[in-house]
Amino acid sequence: MRGRNFRLREKSLSGKVDGAMQDLLGALGHEFSKRFANRKAATLVALFLFSLIFLLGSGPAPCGAAFPLAKGASAQGGLSSKGASPTIPSAGGMPALGSASNSSVLSSDSSATAGRDRGLYFTAYRVARGDTLSDIAEAFNVTLDTVVSFNGIRNARSLQPGSLLKIPSMSGIVYTAKAGDSASSVASANGVSVDRVIEANGLLSSSLEAGSRIFLPDAKLASFTLREISGDLFNWPARGWISSWYGWRSDPFTGSRTFHNGIDIGVDTGTPVRAAMEGAVSETGYNSSYGNYIILYHHAGWMTLYGHLQAISVREGQPIAAGQRIAYSGNTGYSTGPHLHFSVFKNGRTVNPYNVLH
Repeated sequence: MRGRNFRLREKSLSGKVDGAMQDLLGALGHEFSKRFANRKAATLVALFLFSLIFLLGSGPAPCGAAFPLAKGASAQGGLSSKGASPTIPSAGGMPALGSASNSSVLSSDSSATAGRDRGLYFTAYRVARGDTLSDIAEAFNVTLDTVVSFNGIRNARSLQPGSLLKIPSMSGIVYTAKAGDSASSVASANGVSVDRVIEANGLLSSSLEAGSRIFLPDAKLASFTLREISGDLFNWPARGWISSWYGWRSDPFTGSRTFHNGIDIGVDTGTPVRAAMEGAVSETGYNSSYGNYIILYHHAGWMTLYGHLQAISVREGQPIAAGQRIAYSGNTGYSTGPHLHFSVFKNGRTVNPYNVLH
């Protein structure tokens, strides 16, 4: 076969190999035909070569062919907090509980399908209109505390459509270590397993550096803290309509612009007024602005004021249960008609009551 020049056309890797092999076998057939004058021998050789070409024709799998994924897994691996870029669903909205649509929100991978424990990782979720934190937590099978703590949420009512949340793979809360803390002491204080804490955070020892943030599997926020963040701190002290909102307004007597540090709830004289939260009576009395009033102090620096009362039913220092009747509404003090003035304070500063009432 000296001097014979085989020209191979440009193909894929497998195409090149197959084409070259077929040209080579064709050349061999030509040479054998020349050497064997016997037609019968030439026929047998040709049949052998065609069979060989057919067997080689199937060739190897094309480059880039993928192995089939396990049922329920996706080609995109699950998200990890260590250096992985979150894959955001193209559309917001939560998966229907128990439905196959979970794959559109939660990135899964074959290792999870195979039952291998991947440890702590998170999934990025885009908030859709109508979502609540409770619904999101339920959809991902974690606690509300988990979603709130992992994302540093301070006011659940500020959740906006389109914002991104990180949903961890297990329930728990984020904790910032203080001087003298150890994994053992923190786990004990939060009622969780120290082994779980060490494993989830990949700690080499039980000691913790002050200021470092760790994840506490299965831990929960204090119930009051969760209520504060959820905006479910206070009950309505009376049922009525809002006759004046919190903020700047025209004074009802002078018409000048003044700041109204609470809300006015329109009610009839003698309507029962109830404590908006459990606490104790800090002060009762009368002044020219609020008329007969009561101030209650509550947990974590919260205080509430009830004004323009007709009668007061409690005394200073008395413990109060949420919903307990403390007074009757009236029209005393700087007032244009029967109503209840209700103010909320946090560490001495006014807060819009409407944002913390439920």
